[in-house]
Amino acid sequence: MKTLIAIAAAALLASTGVAQAQIGSEPASVAVSYADLDLSSPGGRKALEGRVAAAVKRVCPEKPLPQELRKQQAWRACQHTAWSSARQQLAAIYGGSRLAANAVRISGSN
Repeated sequence: MKTLIAIAAAALLASTGVAQAQIGSEPASVAVSYADLDLSSPGGRKALEGRVAAAVKRVCPEKPLPQELRKQQAWRACQHTAWSSARQQLAAIYGGSRLAANAVRISGSN
């Protein structure tokens, strides 16, 4: 597995962390690289989960004040969408079925 990750790291141009891309009115989207991590270790998984949490913060708007009800609703929806997708991808990665992808794609909702 380390060999696969090393090969993927060499092939991946942006293996240093997070690359953001937003197109028009589509929701923000961030790729979270894990090519440099050893996901067989608890430390590697914790590092990936930290990167995913940072990516969710980047794609979702800043948490609004309690009195900003509409913004609260949009923020909660974005968090839900982003974390639901991330959890599914992490489960596939940890199960071994997505190691070749080298990145978790985090998308929020506007």
